Amino acid sequence: MSGYDDLVAETPSWVWLEGHPALDFANTVIRRGWTELELIHSCADLESWLDAATLPAPRPRRVVQADVEAFLALRDPALRLLRAATGHGLWSAADAELVNEAIASVPVIEALGATRGVIETRTLGSPSPFALLLARLAGEVRDALTSDVLALCDAPGCGQLFFRRRPNQAWCGPPCGTRARVARHQQKRPRATDA
Repeated sequence: MSGYDDLVAETPSWVWLEGHPALDFANTVIRRGWTELELIHSCADLESWLDAATLPAPRPRRVVQADVEAFLALRDPALRLLRAATGHGLWSAADAELVNEAIASVPVIEALGATRGVIETRTLGSPSPFALLLARLAGEVRDALTSDVLALCDAPGCGQLFFRRRPNQAWCGPPCGTRARVARHQQKRPRATDA
């Protein structure tokens, strides 16, 4: 079995999750070397991610294959937009519209609460738990796209989106910084055939 097959055959550990719903959503595509790998292939994969990720809405009790397809149909344009916002790709109006449609699919209103001075956010209609989750994830993506600290870790083998914690932060964490510096050093070294 190849390394890719090994990775796909086991349930991901999700150790790299950022703790922000939009980034946890987008980072379900990872990079090994310079090859991108999809981590959500089945209901079991999605269930595993739902257990590990920071969610902006209650977790659906169970998912079906149609939910996996809906997840990916929203995740892919969201990922492209988030990458474009970091300077890695082009902004697509069609992708933005798909995210907007997901947000609009579960409209919310601000209503008076049960006590004076309290405003409650309520959904209109009775969306399924998974539809509500996708709509809220789309809203989180919209909000992340306005952040000036959104970044993409371009270290070898990473490619994950993250929020910079300091102005000059180039990588998502120390291991990626080490890999990037080692790769840069190896590129500078003359090869034996060059001498």
